Amino acid sequence: MKHFIKILSISSLLAASLSVFGQSGTETEVAAESREPLQKMQALEQLAGRWELSMEVLAEDGVTWEAAPPQIVELSFRHKGLMLAELPTDLSTPGFHMETYITWDQYRDVYRKVAIDDVWGIMDIYDGVREGNTIVFTNLRSGTTFPISDTVSRNFRLTMEIASPQRSFIVDKSDDGGRSWQPAFRQSYRLID
Repeated sequence: MKHFIKILSISSLLAASLSVFGQSGTETEVAAESREPLQKMQALEQLAGRWELSMEVLAEDGVTWEAAPPQIVELSFRHKGLMLAELPTDLSTPGFHMETYITWDQYRDVYRKVAIDDVWGIMDIYDGVREGNTIVFTNLRSGTTFPISDTVSRNFRLTMEIASPQRSFIVDKSDDGGRSWQPAFRQSYRLID
């Protein structure tokens, strides 16, 4: 009986897979639970490609912007189009490098973004909402703050422009739980191919 149930389970999984992908592997039908997330992610399709990323960091004086060396990043859809990944192409270049992944959370009606850098290695988690041609993300709800002192933690707000062949990405910081925001980083992206 266990063997029969195992075969039945494998058969069910195989049948479900074939209803999403035809024999050639091309998408023919999207599962009902994937339709909304896929539609929300398709709205970001112009972000896919190879980009030159230029970043400036606001110095501690709060006035001077310091340029970091440019990087090349690749944005591509994964997991049947349900996730947009941004990956640096060369980790040996100076500065810190960030991997990010964006999905749509249909249960909370927000975009989700996780970001992991190669200096601290901390996974930061953001919720984002569409505002015109941008998505504004914050890590206020996730609690993935950065300790600045024993009594102060830093949150970030990310404003990602949805445009091509050039777009901006602005990072603001808050040391008071999001009551006020100050500039931290500004990035520009130029589509290479």
